[in-house]
Amino acid sequence: MQRKVSEALVSLTEMKDKKLYVSFSGGKDSLVVLDLALRVGISNIVFCDTTLEFDETIEYVKRIEAFYGINIEIIKSASNFFDLVERICMPSRKCRWCCKVFKFGPLAKFGLENKLDGYITGLRNSESNTRKFYQSIDINPMVPIKQINPIVTWSEDDVWNYIHEQNLPINPLYQHFDRIGCWICPYRTKNEWEIIKIHFPKKYEILQNILDSYATKNHIRDKNNFIANRKWTSWANPISKVSAGTYKFQYDEGGRMETVDVNFNTDNEKQINRILKILAIITDKFSIIDQSKLSQKKLRILVEKHNFNHLNVLIEKAINCKGCGACLLSCPKNALRLKFSELIVDMEKCNNCEKCLSSSILKGGCIIRNYSPKRAALVKICS
Repeated sequence: MQRKVSEALVSLTEMKDKKLYVSFSGGKDSLVVLDLALRVGISNIVFCDTTLEFDETIEYVKRIEAFYGINIEIIKSASNFFDLVERICMPSRKCRWCCKVFKFGPLAKFGLENKLDGYITGLRNSESNTRKFYQSIDINPMVPIKQINPIVTWSEDDVWNYIHEQNLPINPLYQHFDRIGCWICPYRTKNEWEIIKIHFPKKYEILQNILDSYATKNHIRDKNNFIANRKWTSWANPISKVSAGTYKFQYDEGGRMETVDVNFNTDNEKQINRILKILAIITDKFSIIDQSKLSQKKLRILVEKHNFNHLNVLIEKAINCKGCGACLLSCPKNALRLKFSELIVDMEKCNNCEKCLSSSILKGGCIIRNYSPKRAALVKICS
């Protein structure tokens, strides 16, 4: 055990000259790395409030501040969980959008804005199958900042032994749960929901009301099965695409370029403006054609042929945006921003890498166009 502690301290000491923050979650593993980091003089700590934290965890963060005499920076998403449930869907094991919005998004934004070299985390290989391949220094594809994982090879017994040996304060929620996290989580076990029902009745009632309203709104037939038997945890609403308008395109004589004409059914000017705020990610070659007889405007875009799929993603991303902010984490240059719940791009920072339109992080760069049961899309018509 002492060898593991020494190795962790040495690895952190070697990185003291880097701009690092401990990502503290209120759980036992992040408590250990916080203590280790402070022992070598790293005192930057950040806590991401997912807005679904137990009250006990929020109080525990304050207790840790007092215990060590430190300041813990608290960050959170600008979005409200309950509003996004209305706009998107109830998060489930099949629609796990919440972590991207309320955890990874704020951490990515904070890290990019503060130009961090890395987050020190309490990730361990033995926690789950998805984490067993993590290295001591790694990258989470959801957060474009290096992860420093000094206890990655530790066991759970190692963690508890260290906490008891150092006499560290423990989150009181460990009286009830093996893991600390959001109180609304589709991955909670049946036993954990019974614990919440008994010991946290107000929160349990809030969840029941949300589920009842959601089931009614979405015309779920067997409401009792959905709520009482927790079928919501594996629920996925049927997906329906709503036509927002049409597009057509044609190649130039060399077959290398495409002219894309986009027409919208309603809110024509508003939709065009939304697209123009981020269109420069792909191209600055466009024109707006006034169709006076139809009281509409048409957007004509010139784009490289191989970029058309990304253009389609960009358009759907713009017209579907609900301001959740999750896609901000996909930009390594911190060029994407939200203004009045609309997406804009800072072209002084953007390097046109198009990662915000890629499927590798957010399935096409957008939570709404992938998880919302109703998604606006364009219909292709023949030239």
